[in-house]
Amino acid sequence: MKPAQIGVRKYLEKRCLPNYNHHSIAQHYSVLTPRCCSYQHTTPRRTTSTRTTKRRNLVLTANSGRRPLHYSPHITSNLIRNRYWSNAASTASDLMDHENRTDDLINLQDDLASFSIRTQMKDLIEEEIRGHENLDSWNESRVSRSLNDEGMPSSSNPMRLSAKKSMTELLSTFDPDKKPEKDAPLEEIQLWFECSSQQETVRKFEEMLENARERQDYTSISFVQRQLLEWYQPLREKIVEEQKAYFEKQKNKGANKYGPFLCTLQPEKLAIIASHEATMYALKMGGNGATLMKMALLIGDAVEAEVNVQRLLRQRMRRKEEKSASLSGEEDAADEQDGNELKETKVDSEQDEIKQKDQKLSWMYGPSHLQRFVEEMNRLDPTRKGKIRIARANRRAMQLLESAEPWTTGDKVILGAVLIQMLLDVAKVSFPGQRGLKPAFEYEKIWMGDKKLVGYITMNDNLYKRFVEDKFSSVDAFTTRHKPMVVPPREWVGPNEGGYMLLQTEFMRAHGCQVQKSALEEADLRTVMDGLNVLGKVPWAINKKILNVAQRCWDEGIALGDIPSRTDFELPPMPIRPEGGHIDYVSADGDFRRYRDALSKYRRIHQRNMDLRSLRCSALLKLNQAHQFKDFEKIYFPYNVDFRGRAYPVPPHLSNIGSDLCRGVLTFAESKPLGPKGLYWMKVHLANLAGNDKITFDQRAEFTENNMDNIRAAVEDPFGENRWWMTLDDPFQALATCHEIVNAIDSGDPENYESSLPVHMDGSCNGLQHYAALGRDRVGGKAVNLCAYDVPQDVYSGVMREVIKRVAEEAERIVDIDATRDDLTKVEREALANNRAAKLTNGLIDRGVVKRTVMTSVYGVTYIGAKKQIQEKIEEKLEAKGYDIDEMDNEIYAACGYLARVTMDVMGDLFTGARQTMNWLATCARLISSQGTPVAWISPIGVPAVQPYRQKQPYTVVTLLQTVVLINNNANLPIHKQRQVSAFPPNYVHSLDSSHMLLTGLEMDRRGLTFSAVHDSFWTHACDIEEMNGVLRECFVDLYSRPLLEDLKQTWELQYPAIEFPDLPERGQLDLNEVKRAPYFFQ
Repeated sequence: MKPAQIGVRKYLEKRCLPNYNHHSIAQHYSVLTPRCCSYQHTTPRRTTSTRTTKRRNLVLTANSGRRPLHYSPHITSNLIRNRYWSNAASTASDLMDHENRTDDLINLQDDLASFSIRTQMKDLIEEEIRGHENLDSWNESRVSRSLNDEGMPSSSNPMRLSAKKSMTELLSTFDPDKKPEKDAPLEEIQLWFECSSQQETVRKFEEMLENARERQDYTSISFVQRQLLEWYQPLREKIVEEQKAYFEKQKNKGANKYGPFLCTLQPEKLAIIASHEATMYALKMGGNGATLMKMALLIGDAVEAEVNVQRLLRQRMRRKEEKSASLSGEEDAADEQDGNELKETKVDSEQDEIKQKDQKLSWMYGPSHLQRFVEEMNRLDPTRKGKIRIARANRRAMQLLESAEPWTTGDKVILGAVLIQMLLDVAKVSFPGQRGLKPAFEYEKIWMGDKKLVGYITMNDNLYKRFVEDKFSSVDAFTTRHKPMVVPPREWVGPNEGGYMLLQTEFMRAHGCQVQKSALEEADLRTVMDGLNVLGKVPWAINKKILNVAQRCWDEGIALGDIPSRTDFELPPMPIRPEGGHIDYVSADGDFRRYRDALSKYRRIHQRNMDLRSLRCSALLKLNQAHQFKDFEKIYFPYNVDFRGRAYPVPPHLSNIGSDLCRGVLTFAESKPLGPKGLYWMKVHLANLAGNDKITFDQRAEFTENNMDNIRAAVEDPFGENRWWMTLDDPFQALATCHEIVNAIDSGDPENYESSLPVHMDGSCNGLQHYAALGRDRVGGKAVNLCAYDVPQDVYSGVMREVIKRVAEEAERIVDIDATRDDLTKVEREALANNRAAKLTNGLIDRGVVKRTVMTSVYGVTYIGAKKQIQEKIEEKLEAKGYDIDEMDNEIYAACGYLARVTMDVMGDLFTGARQTMNWLATCARLISSQGTPVAWISPIGVPAVQPYRQKQPYTVVTLLQTVVLINNNANLPIHKQRQVSAFPPNYVHSLDSSHMLLTGLEMDRRGLTFSAVHDSFWTHACDIEEMNGVLRECFVDLYSRPLLEDLKQTWELQYPAIEFPDLPERGQLDLNEVKRAPYFFQ
């Protein structure tokens, strides 16, 4: 039975509510638990024993009830009404996409008796049934809705059916050879972005080649484009040869592994994918650091993604064919009865038109190249044995095209390596003034340590420089499928339903963890899905002024923020190893010690250059994508979550979660009047971006007012003599704020000035805030602004002062130990090392040195990670003082290790409450992992989190270039106990901060306010900052008013009855309600 024929209730049970078989939809929505306003399911999904049922019900009730909302009553009631309407409307929208429209509406009308909005929906659907008796006109309809302030359909604009094309109709008119016009419907443009990237590149390449041949002039084509074009044709021919060889069984048995995968796409597309993906990955890695395994896997992923898109398109076109055949049969029957020959002619012509469209669309949903090969092979080898062999080869490739099962990592690496080998054979470059052709890429094996040999793909250095000059414009546009959208994302309604129109998007980034995926299928995800839908529907736009400034910085080589220097560091010559046998470098001296030091310096500078090249690639991709979308009035970012429930935009390059450059070029698409306090909050926002965020709000506004001359200079001439804005912490966001402030003031009426600038409120060391709330730690809460104080508390400055004090004391201490002695004990060596480190770093420590370590300490930063964070800052300071940091590398390394230990010791002493909670979580995780099971829990918004850390099982895959060692990560492997323990406390806190963020987003949406966020940084319009401040505090207090740790422990005790879990850590005296009055909780 089709979904269109099963009625709303059954349809919801199968698609929207997969966890339980409900007696009625009304029962599912109306039964609430009084304590935490969680939805309570009274009918189990399957028959279970009494003991199991009791345990499950208790787990659901205690740990979140599968529907944890813990809103205040007025929030909950409005959300429920919203959800009634949302589910009804989305169900209607889904049903209307199927063929039996009128029957669906009657079923929908009957089943709406379970909803509290029955009367409005019933009247509406009866009206639509009367108005759409003609099925053809009904096929043009789609559901849209308009809600009033109460979250219900507006009386002046009730739910109506707008004449938008369905997906099938969009596909039936989709032309891969014709890019949509600028004024085309946005749905068609979005479909183009998702489906046509490789096909458009094929068309573009072949068109450029044909035009160049006709003119016999290649000078109009850029150097980079010319190189890519020169690779395209021979690479395509090699792929054709390989595909034919597979069908003819001319290759060895190894071809059976990659042959079917190689035949899943046309050779034109494979040539484009291989050349573009390999080129872009080499560029991202600086041209010199691309491992064969990763490059091959990227190419394999890209081929699989293209096959998936074609499969989806093919399935949809098949439905269209079935529908047209059904309509044709009905018309033919009517013609026989009426003898209407004219109507029969009309139907025939319509069928001819459909067939022509199908032929034109065959590249999308039919493996036409396979068919060509089959026909050719049958002609060349008409024997029965030959036909059987060809049929088998064709059947294997067809199975891959039809199967929705993901390809294995080994299959993708083997396929990618085959395409890389072909690319290495054909990709040659020539440069003016140089004789002959040079390889564009070279493959080499490099020893990593004494036992590991790694294959690398390196790009010709001159070619890399030409790509940078070309700004990657010849390759970047068609290498990223997951771009910003020009229409709102599809709402999430299931783990595999939501996001892009056609591109498959994972609801959760589970990284192949089957246990996690199974848990998703059993979970009630409506709250988190609603939260992601709120984030995804926010319309954004490109700030062209900031984009032009950023582009000029790149063009003129101005290193600023995320735009790196265009000049590499000067690389010394590669040192030559002195002659001699095996040398112990630890005890080496003389020539070998100098060689070792010189080699270390060479590698460091080389790596810094590679990092610079990678940063250049990243900046160019961001700029190019911003230019691509700058003329759209609205763009959108679909969201998904990681296994902890943290929300992320799907597009990898340009999004609001990106760097200062990304955030600076993005603005809300919708403007709102500033109102009486909007300008004030913009001034505060600018001070925050300038780094003056540890003073009162009034002082921050005063800072902005005192810098109005600098602000106006930045707006009038950002590249003039006054470049104050370039010295700020976040220059591009600051410049955007400068423009908005000046425009508001110059408007003459700031309160009515329409502003679209996102204004941020950031948590104060948010991880520690969550720990302090969990343990009711008043001392820790005071340090991170959970308490009401007139001035903001700065936890980083508090740690900094204590670290400075301890380092100064150590530097002043006289160590009476002879460092030249050969019999120094370990304690003596450590004392000398600590004293030298303190003397080197004394006077260099400021807030920035310790900030990252403090911020990440609650998220499980290791000693090595802390040392690296501190080393970056210390090197900057020493370099600014004129020191040669390359010559001092060993001293700096040791000194930063000492600083990392001191900083982490200070953190443990100052935040004892957080440490106790962290230790309790780690102890519980250790007990659970000792049972051989991963640590799992349900977040407050219902996300089932399963830690994916397991022992790695290496296995080898033989490719044409080398044997590759891959890691098996399946759910049958033993868990990694150490990682399960160390990662759990930060992962649990991440699940809490994500719950707080999404709950805030839901309440902001209920109030009709724009809301976006980057983890603990909450964004809205300037005029709505004060209301958002109230909402985020209410949601935080509501969240931590629940017995989160008690519920967590009780759940584990039910799941692991043999384990005796430790008692909860003793709670402090923090009053959570004080958070509502704490002005600098978020600031």
